Amino acid sequence: MRILRGIGWDNIRCMGPLRAGADIWRDRTGVDIHWEARSLRDFGDQQLDHLARSFDLLSIDHPFVGTIAETRSLSPLDEVVPADVLDELARDSIGLSHASYTYGGVQWALATDAACQVAALRDDLLLSDVPLTWDDVISLAQESPGRVALPLTPADAISSYLTLLANSGSPAPASNERFADPVAGLRALKILCTLSAYGNSEAFAMNPPTLLEHMSTTNEIIYIPLTFGYTNYSRPASTAARIRFADIPSDGSGPVGSVLGGAGLAVSAHSAHKEEAATFAAWLTGADAQRTVVVPAGGQPGSRAAWLDPDLDTLTGGFLSGTRETIEHAYLRPREPWWPPFQLAAGELLNQELRRRPDPDDVYRQLEHLYRTAHSE
Repeated sequence: MRILRGIGWDNIRCMGPLRAGADIWRDRTGVDIHWEARSLRDFGDQQLDHLARSFDLLSIDHPFVGTIAETRSLSPLDEVVPADVLDELARDSIGLSHASYTYGGVQWALATDAACQVAALRDDLLLSDVPLTWDDVISLAQESPGRVALPLTPADAISSYLTLLANSGSPAPASNERFADPVAGLRALKILCTLSAYGNSEAFAMNPPTLLEHMSTTNEIIYIPLTFGYTNYSRPASTAARIRFADIPSDGSGPVGSVLGGAGLAVSAHSAHKEEAATFAAWLTGADAQRTVVVPAGGQPGSRAAWLDPDLDTLTGGFLSGTRETIEHAYLRPREPWWPPFQLAAGELLNQELRRRPDPDDVYRQLEHLYRTAHSE
């Protein structure tokens, strides 16, 4: 039996489908895939060169594709996946999920998982109307101190800033010289400052799954306006209090501009089994496996057909229908090689500054300086 090695990230949303798929694949083909997991933080921040030397298959975050194109640490999938298969995956993609892994005319990964920032609420605790605008969100936060929260780890703080910018109609970067439009940037920072001041003080160390776990196992949090979604908290089979996921609030143009997340399966350039690894990746991202393997195993599909499947919507407690408009209009982050280190530095700056209730103008200036430095290198 041939054995391949793969690495995902440590959550059922990722590892459940990868391991369930590997079990089926082993029975079908005799190829066994051993999966390991890294942390969610490493998934979003860790460079891939070293990992690519140790694994055949890697679950990756799309902002790294510019760096990948430069280093060639991963294999161009156009060379090992038939064109008609790639075309079908592109047609079936939810939003920009498939396109997010296309860079420089090359497909570097396949969207096994799709996500973006969405809203989360406890219907049993939220006694007022669900906020529809950012003014509504701020009013709720001020009326219920500590009960409206945002995950504010560095990765989540910068993601929320980016979502607020794009939701206002001014996505970043505004230009080569300026990261954010001054009016939109200051408004976004004022919203973040207000929500962090009235929110849960522990959220600075919480990523989406830890904040959602806290929301589902205590009665402290009633509403989260921006968090990457996890269907395991909305599924009827959940043993904790169920969370309902919904489209994000609007700054006037609907639930647009949410930061696109998700995960793609990529093949190492160092693998001795590129074709076998790519064949598995293409199968698991196909519409049939997305419906019958990925979602039942705890995943969030990259396949639009799966998002439109009423049975899967019921299985996920309405997650798919409740957030589909947001993901269809999500914002694609820059993917050039300068972006990952800038995103990390900007997120760390926001995380540190929001803890001390800063002057938004000062934070804006610091972020713009970081951008000019990163963009000029």
